[in-house]
Amino acid sequence: MGLIDTDRTDLVVAAQAGDEGAREELLAAHLPLVYNIVGRALSGHADVDDVVQETLLRVVRDLPALREPESFRSWLVSIALRQISTHRHRQRVVADRRAVIEEAERIPDAHAYLEDLTILRLHVSDERRQVVEAGRWLDPDHRALMALWWQEGAGALSREEIADATGLTTAHVGVRLFPLRHPGREPPA
Repeated sequence: MGLIDTDRTDLVVAAQAGDEGAREELLAAHLPLVYNIVGRALSGHADVDDVVQETLLRVVRDLPALREPESFRSWLVSIALRQISTHRHRQRVVADRRAVIEEAERIPDAHAYLEDLTILRLHVSDERRQVVEAGRWLDPDHRALMALWWQEGAGALSREEIADATGLTTAHVGVRLFPLRHPGREPPA
């Protein structure tokens, strides 16, 4: 375990013991990671802030019960994924109550403008732009997986942390990520 991991683990232990400064520092250090995962998984939906807030509230509430402080990041990511799933479920329930199929066909893509603007502002490569645009057509589970893949690519999460957060093996994560990284290609045998 490196110096950064030891420092992070010490910070988690201090936060678990009730040190408010440590808790605030821990949350502030991981807030960008949570925002990136939730924002990408929800395609910039207006509820991103709410889902991030719900995630952090659960982290604060459940932190004393975390048995392995060194696994804080993967634990945090798994909470974010559960909150994303819960949010999607709530959205489906509300949508089922409100809209009929004919009405749904007339609803414009409310997220398109935000994603298009983000693409322009960030000047991402053509390949990444294509991935973001294609992500609009992914089902919610694959969109959440793509959000984690972006974090891995940016160096914010390791493959092992993604595996821990999703409950998959690192090899299975690789298999699940392959179609996102190599569209149209068959995974190696």
